[in-house]
Amino acid sequence: MNYLEVANGNLLYFLTAFVILFVILQSLIFLKKAWLRGKEIGLSTETMREAVKTSAVFAVIPSIPIVIALIAIAPVLGTPFSWMRLSVIGSQSYELIAAGIGASSMGVKNIGDPRYTAQVFSNSMWVMSAGIIWGLVLCIFVLKKYQQGIKKVHQKDSFWAEIMVNSLFFGMLSVFLGRPVTSGGISLYVLLSSAFVMLIFTWAAKITKIRWITDFSLSLSMIAGMGFAVLFSQAGL
Repeated sequence: MNYLEVANGNLLYFLTAFVILFVILQSLIFLKKAWLRGKEIGLSTETMREAVKTSAVFAVIPSIPIVIALIAIAPVLGTPFSWMRLSVIGSQSYELIAAGIGASSMGVKNIGDPRYTAQVFSNSMWVMSAGIIWGLVLCIFVLKKYQQGIKKVHQKDSFWAEIMVNSLFFGMLSVFLGRPVTSGGISLYVLLSSAFVMLIFTWAAKITKIRWITDFSLSLSMIAGMGFAVLFSQAGL
């Protein structure tokens, strides 16, 4: 059986729809609670409506890379599972890396290999899910203590606290940046091009003092990177 028959099967569509509807319901509950809390602290209805409209508008462009990522990975991992992962948790880079680890652990070189069967796809799903769930678990049990610890460090030495947080952030980035830097080729060209576009947006925001450029710079840089990837591929680099 071709693994895509399973990946695009009705069962996965049903499970995906259930998860996404649950998240939508959860979001509506939070929105209602936030609205009621706003009333309690004296915010006007018009102010809260404006906040909702502004948030909705600012959520559009950051969502475009996610839609593009879905279009990119759905042919490989199937539409429903990719849809659920990118709608709820995860990212294109993580999903493909985790799926590849799941495949290689069963002796298959990469996704799309002729030996990538339904069983291997199932293993990829387990690796993708088990690998990312710990962020949620740790947030539930550890995040509050972590924030308190960071706050104490910041009170003692704000300079050191900033260095520590930035180091953690760059350590996380290195997981994704290491491969294109060491392997070179199109991945490295796309990385450098996207970084250059990001620098342009940062410079433009600083010069013009236009706030929306800063808000959308990362998303637009990601979209530009995807465009560069297509151009470099067509050029045969």
